[in-house]
Amino acid sequence: MDQTTRPTPGATSEAVAVVGMAGRFPGAASTDELWQGLLDGVESSRRFSDEEMAEAGVPPEQITSSSRVPRGADLADADLFDAGFFGVTQRDARLMDPQHRVFLTCAWQALEDAGLAPHHTSGPVGVFASTSLSTYLLANVLRSAEYADAALSYPVMLGNDKDFLATRVSYKLDLRGPSMTVQTACSSSLTAVHLACQALARGEMRAALVGGVSITFPQTSGYEYQEGGILSRDGHCRVFDARSAGTIKGNGCGVVVLKRLADALEDGDRVYAVIRGTAVNNDGSDKIGFTAPGPQGQRAVIRAALEASGLPASHVGYVETHGTGTAVGDPLELHALTAAYREAGGPAPGCAIGSLKANVGHLDAAAGVTGLIKAALALYHQKVPRQINYDTPNPHLRLDEQPYQVPTESLAYPPAAPLRAAAVSSFGLGGTNAHAVLAAPPVREEPPAGQPGVRYPVVLSARDAEALADQVRGLRALLDGTEPPAVRDIAYTLLTGRALLPVRHVFEAATHDELREGLDAYLAGAHPGSELPEGGWTHGTALKVSLPGYPLRPERHWIEPDTRAGAVAAAPAGTPAAEAAGTGAVEAADDQVLERVVALLEQGLGMDQIAPDDDFYELGGDSMLAVEIVTALRDMFGIEVGVDDFAHLRTPDEMAAHVRAALSGTTAAHSGITAVREGTGTPVYLVPPAGGTNFLYFRLADRTAPGAPLRALSFPGGAARPGTLRELAALYVEWIRREQPQGPYRLGGYSFGGNVAFEMALQLQRAGERVELLVMLDAHVPETYVGGHLDAEEFKEVFPVLFETAAVRGVDPRMLREQGFLDVWQHNHSLLKGYYPDGRFDGDLVLLQAEEPEGEALLDALRMNPRDKSLWSAHITGRLVVEKVPGDHFSMFDEGDRIARLGAALGTALARCHQEG
Repeated sequence: MDQTTRPTPGATSEAVAVVGMAGRFPGAASTDELWQGLLDGVESSRRFSDEEMAEAGVPPEQITSSSRVPRGADLADADLFDAGFFGVTQRDARLMDPQHRVFLTCAWQALEDAGLAPHHTSGPVGVFASTSLSTYLLANVLRSAEYADAALSYPVMLGNDKDFLATRVSYKLDLRGPSMTVQTACSSSLTAVHLACQALARGEMRAALVGGVSITFPQTSGYEYQEGGILSRDGHCRVFDARSAGTIKGNGCGVVVLKRLADALEDGDRVYAVIRGTAVNNDGSDKIGFTAPGPQGQRAVIRAALEASGLPASHVGYVETHGTGTAVGDPLELHALTAAYREAGGPAPGCAIGSLKANVGHLDAAAGVTGLIKAALALYHQKVPRQINYDTPNPHLRLDEQPYQVPTESLAYPPAAPLRAAAVSSFGLGGTNAHAVLAAPPVREEPPAGQPGVRYPVVLSARDAEALADQVRGLRALLDGTEPPAVRDIAYTLLTGRALLPVRHVFEAATHDELREGLDAYLAGAHPGSELPEGGWTHGTALKVSLPGYPLRPERHWIEPDTRAGAVAAAPAGTPAAEAAGTGAVEAADDQVLERVVALLEQGLGMDQIAPDDDFYELGGDSMLAVEIVTALRDMFGIEVGVDDFAHLRTPDEMAAHVRAALSGTTAAHSGITAVREGTGTPVYLVPPAGGTNFLYFRLADRTAPGAPLRALSFPGGAARPGTLRELAALYVEWIRREQPQGPYRLGGYSFGGNVAFEMALQLQRAGERVELLVMLDAHVPETYVGGHLDAEEFKEVFPVLFETAAVRGVDPRMLREQGFLDVWQHNHSLLKGYYPDGRFDGDLVLLQAEEPEGEALLDALRMNPRDKSLWSAHITGRLVVEKVPGDHFSMFDEGDRIARLGAALGTALARCHQEG
């Protein structure tokens, strides 16, 4: 075997199934719409009006220039995003590159299409993603009055840097496999497919999300034509045609979900196509210039992928080419393709070639995966769409000498002569080449019919009642269509392939009619059931099927550039205070205080017209932003305010009142108890964790079903700080008995807070009071803390490990030290080290326990002795009720499915107590 046919070291031949896909493209809001547009021969580029180009910032003299090409393939609604669904604050949504937002949304939709729930426990899911440069950062963010000169600020960097594209998806969707951004210019996303296939072959993950996104802003500016450049003279991409003169810029996103074929068949997945071999290489210096194509490198990578696939070249009946529509690039590519396939025996007779760049433009970082999607759909539907903008072949192609045809009409393949395999090429500027060989999906056989009358669990869930109703309507419409999926398969997909969110409707159905009746009953106002079936899916083999996706509610999140002369002043890149109202202490009148506080919150939350009585947490505020706001208030007004003080200042009015009182020296004493959520019945008092703040409880309350009032106890500061855990518990007991003189009492706490709540329960019992609910959120048993004290200096050395592990990601550690986190955490850890219960609690204990263990590095650093949390049973006389929740000790509060399931578990515990009470 010579050098041009030897498989590259990176080639892979593991059979990998494409089980899900999603995307947004010019003129197509989904992969289904993309496919239909390809079959219909739709060209999605369009001419931009003079007004659109002017709004995009094109100077008048350029709009009328003869070299201006007023065309492009823009992506609709690129400014829209459902920030609330993905747990993104309004401020961060506005700052975030729309490429990242669109990719995150498509990643979620691809998982839905694959029937792969984010909380799936069968194995980790990886993310391999590619994106183009953040032109939103350059054209919008840094040209705005708000963020000019703020390129190195932490929020701006997190929202726009390529490094965070893949890892943000892993974080938001709770995916635990390898997560990396892959950048090789135009071939990025097909290179990402190659890397994902290798990782699957090595067993590093159960599944992979793979894709790319490219959206250039402003989208409607057109472009300046340059002779000899890659962009078309007339704004049309004419691949293989005699009039080919370049490509056009397209904007879009494509994502696929990959699994090992064996795993996909075992899970009952729908398979679009099977990736049989991929390869990646680089041209090196064997070409005329850095940006020029390298035919020898292209030829070698194609041969390597064919070798890796194990398929005869004669099986390949369609090739989705790189196909940029340039007069030189297309012939070079086709000649390399022909040479590679002829060396391997030649492609299938009449092998078709095409390029969707003629339809949607060049999608840059998303081009390769979009070509893969087209090839996979061709194999799945057994059709090859016609090539548009093709009339007369480019004579340099010498098509009469090549074993390929350019279809001018869509080709349909009958069962007797199927399209058995297809291939995809993607060649990056700079020389990284990628090629993939795909086979048709295996025939999916229906599993044996179940016994008549078997009732299947139908599980629907959403973040709120309105979204749940929309889901019910979507499923109801599916049932009214032609040939709806089997009830068994619908139930299987809903239970195993959808995220479990807090608002649920659960019922059973054996037939389509019963399924319709259950859905109609919910829409008619019937009280929904919410108990999940025990043991998961227990009804034998079933298939994943296509179901309506989650009804996202995208809204506009956008930073407009300020193009007025001199309007963009240098904005400091620090806290929101510096950006909203300057720094330093001020003497302010009452109206100025409220005005400045509102401006500060609007800047921090990224929204306008915040009302004085709006709730900080309901607007999207969280603990990370609260640390910034607290620091900003201190710097702005020259007052002392702590994070825990801020926890109970929920509205601008309350914050302004606190500032005025601090400025006048009349700050009122706080009762020590904060209302987290109003409700009916006996309050539940929640003790803060070791950090001393209650922000986690405010977030958790939003995910817990309405019911009992929730109250949070504040950690006492200054001279009032107790020296032992028993003294702290006694102080808390005093506070709650002022508000609720008599029992029964309901107590709870996370981590350290759970241990304090346990001691409070003992003290209340000794006082003759009844504690009817004691709930702990992953609190360690007392035996964990025996021995191994740390002094202040030793704890300071441990703090970086604690900081990196705990759920305070994205906060500058210097801020945490300034706000006293280090001191409070060290103090409370010492309290735990000096405490052991002197009695048993006479009642039941509910433990919401994290499924995953804590990191050993942190436990060792804190000199803790890991013990099974079931040992709590030795400290009580009643039952120990353990409810497992996803995540570890810290990540159980992560946004998305984890905190939703934690909130649902807490709601169940509270509801059970209410029923038993």
